[in-house]
Amino acid sequence: MNRPLILLVEDDEDIAALYGDVLGGEGMEVVLCRSRGQARNWWQRTKRQPDLVILDVRLPDGNGLDLCCEMGEMGSGHPHPPVLVLSAHGDPRMPVLCKQAGASEFMDKMEGLDKLLGNVHKLLP
Repeated sequence: MNRPLILLVEDDEDIAALYGDVLGGEGMEVVLCRSRGQARNWWQRTKRQPDLVILDVRLPDGNGLDLCCEMGEMGSGHPHPPVLVLSAHGDPRMPVLCKQAGASEFMDKMEGLDKLLGNVHKLLP
């Protein structure tokens, strides 16, 4: 049986390492992409669709919500996996904007690792 595959799109090196270690410790396989473009390229080349996408809003080459909208067009005709959007910028409109972009859940990065893991387990099929 395959371990759950998580696509983590996060440009902050420390946060990416922390989330990768925590998710890996939970038995998940994590693919890290540091930009919107890198995530798009990986998605188009992969043979295995991720079980969950964890997506930062602010990326060096654009907005993660735009990537969330694009994911439906990048797939192989299958619905895209659940998306957990992360941000540390405190915009009160963010949960609504995330839903409009097709995300399953929004989480403020300041809510901590327990909240992250709770959301991940809730969203995995």
